[in-house]
Amino acid sequence: MKPKYYLVALLLSILSMGAFAAGSPLNENFTNLIALSNNAVEAGKQGDTQAFIEKANSTLVALKVQDEKGSSIRLQRASNKIKVALKAAKAGDLQEGIDEMQQGIVIMEIAK
Repeated sequence: MKPKYYLVALLLSILSMGAFAAGSPLNENFTNLIALSNNAVEAGKQGDTQAFIEKANSTLVALKVQDEKGSSIRLQRASNKIKVALKAAKAGDLQEGIDEMQQGIVIMEIAK
């Protein structure tokens, strides 16, 4: 092989050392979503199903807006929990809705 190829290979290997992985952690801030979710849980604990559904809907809308800014796996998992909570509350099982919403809050709070 020609020395030119060795030099190109060495140069490319040195340049690739400075590359970063595409999956680097994001600076995620879920404080607004957690506050909205807590409001829904409080409304549910008071036994007001309609208020719980309204607040869960507003949480879901805020979550979609934040997801447009930058998607993350934690946001997707929390979104699924909130959707399940909303379905449960609409089906008349408020306690299951509260439990699912609380699980969504836990997912958002992980690794703050």
